[in-house]
Amino acid sequence: MQVGSNDNRDSARIEVEFEDYGSIVEFPSSEAVSEYVKKLSSHDSGVPVPCSSFPPGCGFEQFLVSFASQNAEMITDSQIERLWEARELIARYGPNLLPLIARSVLIWNRRDELSRMRELLTRWGRIKPETALQLLDFKYADGKVREFAVACLDESLDNDRLHLYVMPLVQVLKYEPFGSCALARMLLKRALCNYRIGHILFWLLRAELGQLSEIGQELTKTYKRFALLIEAYCRGNYSHLHSMLRQVDMVARLTNLSKIIKSMKDKECATKHLQKELTSYVEIMQNMISPLDPSDSLGALKTEMCKVIGSAKQPLRLTWTNPEPLARLHSETHEIIFKNGDDLRQDMLTLQVMRIMDAFWKSRDYDLCLSIYEVLPMGRNVGMIHVVQNCNTLFEIQCAAKQLGSTFSMDCGVINKYIRNCSGDTKLYLEGVDRFTASCAGYCVATYVLGIKDRHQDNIMLAKDGRLFHIDFGHFLGHYKKKLGINRDRVPFVLTDHFLCVIAKGKANYQESHEYKKFKQLCTDAYLILHERAKLFVSLFSMLLCMGLPELQTVC
Repeated sequence: MQVGSNDNRDSARIEVEFEDYGSIVEFPSSEAVSEYVKKLSSHDSGVPVPCSSFPPGCGFEQFLVSFASQNAEMITDSQIERLWEARELIARYGPNLLPLIARSVLIWNRRDELSRMRELLTRWGRIKPETALQLLDFKYADGKVREFAVACLDESLDNDRLHLYVMPLVQVLKYEPFGSCALARMLLKRALCNYRIGHILFWLLRAELGQLSEIGQELTKTYKRFALLIEAYCRGNYSHLHSMLRQVDMVARLTNLSKIIKSMKDKECATKHLQKELTSYVEIMQNMISPLDPSDSLGALKTEMCKVIGSAKQPLRLTWTNPEPLARLHSETHEIIFKNGDDLRQDMLTLQVMRIMDAFWKSRDYDLCLSIYEVLPMGRNVGMIHVVQNCNTLFEIQCAAKQLGSTFSMDCGVINKYIRNCSGDTKLYLEGVDRFTASCAGYCVATYVLGIKDRHQDNIMLAKDGRLFHIDFGHFLGHYKKKLGINRDRVPFVLTDHFLCVIAKGKANYQESHEYKKFKQLCTDAYLILHERAKLFVSLFSMLLCMGLPELQTVC
């Protein structure tokens, strides 16, 4: 055994040498596999069982139900054999059990079973998107299985739904054995047909290049794969190439500018320097497509309104006019925070999963009024965050109400009074309370399911129309923030008396109110809708293990 070099510090690498046969060794073609399966069909071994072989009272429907909730990690060899015997029926009537069969070593280690499986995939029924995503995990290495999963995704997901899953799909490109694979071709095709998908694909690939460029001196296989995919997209998307180059140029200039500003300790001096430097960037950074959302256009850069935020990383808060004709009706400016020094991939992942949750709720006619803002990583520890306007943190509301700058226990009615004051009349107030109730239920369930921690008055915000929402997702999946070895998070989610007072419309005995009971039922319904898709969420986070996030390292 020889010890060699490894260009990836974060993972082990094993190099295997095979004997050289003096000619090309390749897997048989699909036609050859089909012919081989026909020869096998004349033998008794491997013949699938008919429906009549199931015991009385335990028909095929009960058989499918018994395996529907089965975890692939816990399935036994005897159960796999039962599934394999019923494979023809499963392919037609229970295709979503494919992950259980495709995970078995008993199949892939035997030539006959492998051939039968490959041939059966050509006749396998279409599977749900969540099942297809599961098959793209690293645990499923067979190329034909992965091709089948990609084909099902391409068929079942329209552009809006595919947009929700671009982030995990970019990550599982790392699991593909070859750069030219079905998944890469599907993403490239959809990106060239839809600019929103192409836009996020471009920036996510660039962000990954920024992460991979720090690994060793040599370019890794994944780096080359992603770079070639970006090149293919740019060559096929010539009409938008100029716009993307302007965005890349803007990000590069802001990155260099933020490095200079970080060396300045005085916030006012840093802001003046920022505004001075931005005046020379005006022509480059205005009248362009927003890097955060290609459906938004950035107008004139308002340098006098740009400033440095006084925090550890000193992010830049930038303001543009909104050139849309009806901008005065909703928002006259676009505000974006540019950050250099924080990994925004975890925030984007959290918000993207919340978007998926919101899509599931809306598909069941539940609008929980989530305010999911845009976050986009654009390189190594570089990215942008959309600023939600017309809102304040709970701490700001508290300070405005009591005119104090230190934290203390708020009066239970202060949030309710804030919504009433912002509403103006009773009708608008009741609408605001309804939005608060729905959004509070949505974020209670979402933060509980995702295990989001470190919740406090500075990262929970309230819009003037009553929508509650959370920001800053630095701790998730149950990773508590500790102070002197003590967990700061004592509850699974935030639901205070101040929130319940709003939900009950200011009633004193709010826990006995009809509104509170409706709120609890809404939370229950929202949770059960997500629980029905539990496998999808587990699969999503399993697929994203390769991101290397500190709080996403293992599968429990």
